[in-house]
Amino acid sequence: PQRVVIDEVAGVLIAMGMVRRRSVRTQALAWLLFRAFDITKPGPVSSAEKLQPAGIGIMADDLVAGALAGLAARFL
Repeated sequence: PQRVVIDEVAGVLIAMGMVRRRSVRTQALAWLLFRAFDITKPGPVSSAEKLQPAGIGIMADDLVAGALAGLAARFL
C-alpha cells in the first residue's frame, strides 16, 4: 500500500471543504472528483504540476485539483 502524503490530504480537504452540503454523499462526490482530477490532470492541474521548483509543483497540482473538485461538487 502507498503511504499517505500531505499534498493528497491537502487536496482532499480543500475539495471537501468547498461543498455546501456536508452529507456523506456530497463529501464522497468531492473525494471522487478530486481523485479523477488528480489522476487525469486536466488543463490547470497539469500546468500547476509543472511549476518550479519541483516541490512547489508537487503540492500545487493537488491544491488545484482539490479546488476544481470542490467547485464541481458544489454545483452538481
